[in-house]
Amino acid sequence: MSMTDQNAESADVVPSSHIELPVATATDLRRLDTVRNDLLRVHRGLLEAERLRFEKKHGRIPNNSAFLQLIINDPWFDWIRPMGQMVLMIDERTSDKKQPLGSVEANALFEQSLALLKADAEGDAFQRLFLQSIQSSPELAVLVRQVAKGLAGA
Repeated sequence: MSMTDQNAESADVVPSSHIELPVATATDLRRLDTVRNDLLRVHRGLLEAERLRFEKKHGRIPNNSAFLQLIINDPWFDWIRPMGQMVLMIDERTSDKKQPLGSVEANALFEQSLALLKADAEGDAFQRLFLQSIQSSPELAVLVRQVAKGLAGA
């Protein structure tokens, strides 16, 4: 094989770090936007339900500023973070212009989001506490049911 043949052959080889994966479609992005907005609604509902549970045990929280400090610093609210983190991850990945979101990653984010909506007495800490919160708040239970049903068809 001549040097020219070798160069032509090696020019066809693309380094694995440069393999282009399919970019997320408009449908993928709409689905993620829907799941993001729904997760945000559930996250807000969770925070409100947990605020009420917290206040029953510890007394009234004087204002929203004090509540924000509790959300950030009090271990009582730590378990809710995965849902907020998922919303942030979706925001970051869908707005990243340097490394566009791929279709496979978009689907993975969607599936991970759906998994966050599963309350389970035998599941991980998030799922167990999510179940307790849903059981203590009929409004939250209705919201979660509506969101899960809507996303199942998305």
